[in-house]
Amino acid sequence: MTNRRRTAMLAAAAALLLLLNAHARAQAGGGDGETLTTKAGVLGIHRVGDESDFKWELRLGRKAVLETEGSSFVHFEAFFPNLSEGEVAIVSFNSGGNGCPAQFRVVRVVSAERVDVSEEFGDCSDSPDITLKQLPEAELQIRFPGFYQLWQEREPGFRRPPPTTWVYRKGVLRELKPARRK
Repeated sequence: MTNRRRTAMLAAAAALLLLLNAHARAQAGGGDGETLTTKAGVLGIHRVGDESDFKWELRLGRKAVLETEGSSFVHFEAFFPNLSEGEVAIVSFNSGGNGCPAQFRVVRVVSAERVDVSEEFGDCSDSPDITLKQLPEAELQIRFPGFYQLWQEREPGFRRPPPTTWVYRKGVLRELKPARRK
């Protein structure tokens, strides 16, 4: 066997191993997004289909707990593993654009059989401040700065939108309404 033939066979074998590894990872449902380890198993973000499909799944182990589409990027923004009501993750769904860069969901892992996912929320800002308050009882506060596009500043009479705050407590997500001005 010549060196050229041996090199070609080794390259073909390496390519075959890479293909088999990629197929095995796809069958196992892993590897293409972020993961968090919870007491109930691995919570993972997985792209479904091609990159241009903009489809994603959030899975606990192999079980899909959320299917979504339209986001260029999905990632874990924060994780709170020791709350009394379960393990809680804040997940951002980013459009990749600047019209409305991001929306968010709260994901609560109670057990391997129960995962609660909130509706999307936010003010389009992709940079919230997330705070865990533990007294008098545990709650998450997600504060958005008040999103607007820079071109809007040039409009006559423009006023910055007020910040918005969402509170997640005892499995319930709600928006705090600002006090009315007198």
